[in-house]
Amino acid sequence: MYSDSPRRRPHTSTSTAHADTVPTSTARTSRHFHGLNYLLVVLLLGANIPTALYSLYRHEFGFTPLVQTLIFAVYVAGLLPSLLFFGPLSDALGRRFVLLAAISFSLLGAVVLAFADSTIWLFFGRIAQGIAVGACSAAGSAALIEHEPARNLRRAGLAATLTTALGASLGPLFGGAVAQYLPHALVLPYVLFALALLPALIMVLLLPAPTGGQSHPTQLFQVPHVPAPIRQVFWLSSLGVALAWGAVGLFQSVVPTWIIGLLGVDNLVVAGGAAALVMICSVTAQLVANRLGTVLCRTLGIGAVGAGMIGLLVVDFVPSLALLCVVTVIVGVGHGLSFAGAMRAVGAAAAEHAPDAQGGTLAAFFTVGYVGLAAPSICAGIAITVQGMHVAIIELAIIGAVLCGALAVLSVRTKGRDHAVLPLTQ
Repeated sequence: MYSDSPRRRPHTSTSTAHADTVPTSTARTSRHFHGLNYLLVVLLLGANIPTALYSLYRHEFGFTPLVQTLIFAVYVAGLLPSLLFFGPLSDALGRRFVLLAAISFSLLGAVVLAFADSTIWLFFGRIAQGIAVGACSAAGSAALIEHEPARNLRRAGLAATLTTALGASLGPLFGGAVAQYLPHALVLPYVLFALALLPALIMVLLLPAPTGGQSHPTQLFQVPHVPAPIRQVFWLSSLGVALAWGAVGLFQSVVPTWIIGLLGVDNLVVAGGAAALVMICSVTAQLVANRLGTVLCRTLGIGAVGAGMIGLLVVDFVPSLALLCVVTVIVGVGHGLSFAGAMRAVGAAAAEHAPDAQGGTLAAFFTVGYVGLAAPSICAGIAITVQGMHVAIIELAIIGAVLCGALAVLSVRTKGRDHAVLPLTQ
């Protein structure tokens, strides 16, 4: 309700012009936000394509189960240093620079894997993929927060979780389907992935450049550190996540090949489907986990992972695809609950008792989780090579179930001390 007097008309025009720019700015930010979601999905999809192809690589190059799991695990060797390096670098040089680096390494990994003519190139390709995911994880989540139209931190965090899980789920299915039903099984999946990455490259190039307000950290490589007051919560939470990621790592590195041998399934989509299903169930459980208390969520999660390991033991003696699907769901739900509860516990404890060390604490949390992803797969490869698949699955299932049970009991016994560290709202 502006006045019609001449004195007010210039003010009305200016206000209207300013208002007209707001929807345009919001729409542009929304496009950037959705484009970043697409980028995260595609990058994680590309990094998980090899999951469904390991049996073909073994047939092509004749390597042992140990080498197969090392090829899977070397991904983490590229991811961890990348995560710790590119995080501070994205603060200094901007998200666009780091995301372009992530796309470059992802394309490099795809090219190396597509034209690999010996086992060593599989290692190089997986390292490049790990670097890409580490760089994207470091800068992508921050970019989602910065470009979320309403600056809704919860929505941006949920988007980061969902896109990561969606990419990790689609990768084995995409790779398996292309390899199963189209020609050039070890080349075409990466060619199609590279084509899918082109729109993401254009989107990143269109991101606004840094405006000059970037921070400049004193060091471009952050060594993870956990303050003393929260170490108990940190280790109970992180070790549970490490065990959960270890179980998921088995589904991504060993189980697809195990399905082919144990159940006589020769369809790569089905083999990769187990790795996809476990991540789908994980993210579904994470969406539900907000309704549960932190300690309960963490304990139920690690208990479910332990039950899933026992389920693998049963499947080894009573081969059944339907039973394996049930076990996969249990492990996925356990991983999701464990991760959600642990992330909430560590984040809350750090914010309450060590607010100046939240970044280092979360970096340490993810470091332990990624080590948990790689280490059991390597152990599985050694055991399978030395003792055979049947004995190795028995040993891994028993060890995993015992460790999960022990940690669940310890978590319940220390529940009171956890509440002394966690904020009352948790």
